[in-house]
Amino acid sequence: MNRFTSLKLAAAMIPVLAFGIGGAMADEHEMDTNDGNAMEEQDANDRDDAPHIDRMPAQGLHASDLMDKKVHSRDSDEEVGEISDLVIDQDGRIIAVVIGTGGVLGMGEKDVAIAWDRIDRSTENDEVKLYIDMDEDTLKEAPEYERD
Repeated sequence: MNRFTSLKLAAAMIPVLAFGIGGAMADEHEMDTNDGNAMEEQDANDRDDAPHIDRMPAQGLHASDLMDKKVHSRDSDEEVGEISDLVIDQDGRIIAVVIGTGGVLGMGEKDVAIAWDRIDRSTENDEVKLYIDMDEDTLKEAPEYERD
């Protein structure tokens, strides 16, 4: 009977040990999450204190890298237009690019705004190349972007 009681006691301890370890792991996870949040807050504080940056952020672009850049159809690699402007929201994020398409030498050209997240970017020979999943005819049929 002593042996049976020991087995029952051991069986009863398994959930306690499991929850105890699980609780410690949860606390550890919370600490990691809190540490991550503290690091993000520290990075944000560093940015707020410094009025400048000293290098391009990872995956960053200069506006000049986009202006007048040719846009190509993903399917055919054909040039379908050229970026003539950027649409930026109140937080400073690019939300769309204005692409001039059609026309000859800028005459008869139509401006179409395409959401920034629909533009695929790649770098070839240190040059930014832009692609969309549309051809020139599709762009010509799109509603014209009218600047306010």
